[in-house]
Amino acid sequence: MKSAKKLGLVVCGVTSAFVSTAIITGTYIPKAQAAKVNLVENGSFEDDPFINEDYDPTRPNPFFTGWTNDSQFFGVYTTYLSSYANSGIQGIRLGYTPDDLSASLSQTLKTKKNKEYRLSFYLASAEEAPRLGNEFKVFVDGDEVFGLTNITLQDYTRYDVDFTATSKRTDLKFVSKVGYDWLNLDDVSVYRTKDIDGAAVPEPFTLGGTAVAGLLGVWLRKKQAASLKQS
Repeated sequence: MKSAKKLGLVVCGVTSAFVSTAIITGTYIPKAQAAKVNLVENGSFEDDPFINEDYDPTRPNPFFTGWTNDSQFFGVYTTYLSSYANSGIQGIRLGYTPDDLSASLSQTLKTKKNKEYRLSFYLASAEEAPRLGNEFKVFVDGDEVFGLTNITLQDYTRYDVDFTATSKRTDLKFVSKVGYDWLNLDDVSVYRTKDIDGAAVPEPFTLGGTAVAGLLGVWLRKKQAASLKQS
């Protein structure tokens, strides 16, 4: 028992000295803020297997947790999972219909009326001029808040759109039309704007001139794999 008490005193003493040194020689780290909550379910499109064996074992999965995929063309879904991802291992290959913008991907979010939000997403294009003819639009509660046409060849690029919720439920919809190749979507998020703009980024403290910081994560990127043959 006495040994345990002595050990406890030693540990406390070392800890106190370390904390004191950290505060004196480094930058004070504020108490961690509450984690931001992404209102979009499965915004990274990683929650489902690449192939849905029950639907069609020869094609990528068109069913994504949290999302409604309305992209059927002659009974075949034209929006489905892709191995070309901005992060992780899966993204979405956006669908098409030849004549209009009827291919859509949508989700209803739980929001607070009159509060401001920021939608972020990553969009890539495999289409090249002059054979374009693509369109991509974003709707919030039926109102178009973002639109692009004739998107030429580009790797995943981030886009941000701010909006104010008008009710406790907000409908988010991506609508696409593809010309000759494809568009890809990944990493969709919606956060309260105040949580983004007001979040302070703490600096790592230093001890004896050496930065003390942990590796928080690895940003993975996969290049476009060969597209699976369409049936």
